[in-house]
Amino acid sequence: MIRQEICEALYALPNGVVEPRRRPITKPIISAITGIALLIATIFIPSTKDGMLEMALIVGGGALILYGWCVMMVRIINNDKVPYHTPTKSYMSYRERFYTHDKSEELKAAIATKDYNRLESIETSNISALTVTECRTKDGSIVALALYEYAIYEDILVDKVTIIRS
Repeated sequence: MIRQEICEALYALPNGVVEPRRRPITKPIISAITGIALLIATIFIPSTKDGMLEMALIVGGGALILYGWCVMMVRIINNDKVPYHTPTKSYMSYRERFYTHDKSEELKAAIATKDYNRLESIETSNISALTVTECRTKDGSIVALALYEYAIYEDILVDKVTIIRS
């Protein structure tokens, strides 16, 4: 799995700065409750001539209930853990960018020198010959980068995971 190496490197940071946690189910529950409230609101709102308001509330409420219920079930059943940054009390975001083979040396140099601005300036592509995986905090205090190369049905880590701390 392409995220596994980067997560293991983050969890190995000293003093438990990044720890694995399950995402909470509070937001999906709030979405479902909001959907139920919208459905109940259709009872108390006076009918309009064309019924568009009632229909919008029913569709919106139904969509929120369905979304909240599905996400809640996935989070209950799934035992996956994601990186959680304890000093900022927030989950880290994950991003992948794709590049062609001709950008290989430029990417390796940017990651080796921990030059994040240079990495951002390299032109991306729709071809995933090279993939830069990034996991970062909201404030950018910790950024973990890994460069993968696609080789016959799998992504291979080119070099070790690089962690940039500010």
